[in-house]
Amino acid sequence: MTVPATGNHPLFPKLPDGSRDIDHSHSHITTWKSMEKLLATGKVKAIGVSNYSKRYLEELLPHVSVVPAVNQIENHPALPQQEIVDFCKEKGIHVTAYSPLGSTGSPLFTAEPIVEVAKKRGVTPATVLLSWHSMLLLSITVLIYLQVLTREKNVVARGSSVLAKSVTPSRIEENRNLIQLDESDMATIAKYTDELASKKAFQRFVYPPFGVDFGFPDKSSS
Repeated sequence: MTVPATGNHPLFPKLPDGSRDIDHSHSHITTWKSMEKLLATGKVKAIGVSNYSKRYLEELLPHVSVVPAVNQIENHPALPQQEIVDFCKEKGIHVTAYSPLGSTGSPLFTAEPIVEVAKKRGVTPATVLLSWHSMLLLSITVLIYLQVLTREKNVVARGSSVLAKSVTPSRIEENRNLIQLDESDMATIAKYTDELASKKAFQRFVYPPFGVDFGFPDKSSS
C-alpha cells in the first residue's frame, strides 16, 4: 500500500484519482490460511471472520481446513441479514451481532414495534433488541473470537450472541437482564422487518468506505 498523501484519510487512504488504495493481490483466503496456523501454536482456541456475506463464505469454505467458529456481522431487526444467518447455521458457524441497537445514537430505540413490545413487557427497547438475538451476551471489550456454546437452555429467538457497546456500568449490568420473547413478540418484530424488506428499506448503519464489494445483497452491485 502506498503511503497516503498529507491530509489523506488515515484509516481509508485513497489514490490521487480518488479511488481506495487497496492491495488487490492479497486474497482473504490467504489471510485465513495464515490464521489457521495459529491454532497449532496453542495461542488461540478458535478463529472466525467478520463482515462475511454468503458470497464471501462460499469463496472461503472450499479452501479451509478449519471452518470459522463465528461470523461477526451487523444484525438487528432493521437489518436481519437472513441470507447469511441461515447460511452460517447450515455450516455450523455461530453468528455474533454487532450494533444490535442500530449503532451510534441507538436509532432503533424509537422504532414503533420495538417500543410496542417494550411497553407490553415493561422493559426498555434495549432489552427487547438484545433479547431478539439471544440470552447469551458478550461485552464489547471481549474482542477475541470464542468457541461459543450453542446448547444453552436459555438461548432464545435467533440464537445469536450479541456485542452491546457501553461504558456505563449500570447499562452494562442492565444489558445482562434479558427476557424471553414469546411468539407474539417475535411476530410483531417480524412484521416490522417484513415491511422494511417489501420497501427495500433495510438500514445498514455501519459500512465504512472499504472500497470492496463484500457481496451483501443490500450493498452489492452484482
